[in-house]
Amino acid sequence: MKIATDFVCLAATLWAAAASAQLPPLPPMTNGDANLANNGMKHALVAYAGDALSVHLDAPPASPVTMTSGVGKSYDALFDVLEGKHFNSQHGWLPDGVLVPPAGAEVWIKRTGATTPAGAELHVYEGGMGNAMASWTMNEIYAADGAIWLWDRFMQHDLYVADLPGAYSVSFEVYLGDATTGDPLAGITPATTTFSFVVPAPEPAAAGLLLCGLLPVAAWRRGPDCLERRTTCRKS
Repeated sequence: MKIATDFVCLAATLWAAAASAQLPPLPPMTNGDANLANNGMKHALVAYAGDALSVHLDAPPASPVTMTSGVGKSYDALFDVLEGKHFNSQHGWLPDGVLVPPAGAEVWIKRTGATTPAGAELHVYEGGMGNAMASWTMNEIYAADGAIWLWDRFMQHDLYVADLPGAYSVSFEVYLGDATTGDPLAGITPATTTFSFVVPAPEPAAAGLLLCGLLPVAAWRRGPDCLERRTTCRKS
């Protein structure tokens, strides 16, 4: 049994070391259940009329969306937080028609809650439009309940990243707030929505690869000076 495990680990090491860095898939292609019908963007359409905001969540694709695997993959330095994790960027924010806030106000999005499997983590990294992925900041956003983010009212797809199999969700409040401080405007009713995800249990072969510790492999591939994201790497 140990010989077989060692062989799988060696194969994983060589595979990860030889992999060339790349951009992750475009947002519509981050569905991980192999069902083509579930590919595509899933927009949260935001409208403002009278004294209230509303959000309508596109369907299809079906909810929850399935995260795709970054295990054994090598991504460009900006996206290396996806390596060894599972991720999805199908969900996106999009105006539903004309969305013009009052003077001095902007549209803000606040995380109000999240659910994860026991011991798991869910992170969100700032993206943008799918045809401009090389310019995404990949700054972490919505790190905790109450965290807010200023939306420019253009199409916005962020990367939702999880580490363990199971069901995940993150809930949001979309509101009009002061353009500088984010303080909510009085008299305007906010809207709410929830994005839901699932990470499938790994197949037996994939589980074997996880036992090999691909994070140390990735660190070895980038070199000892690359343990932090966005550092300049030296070859050892």
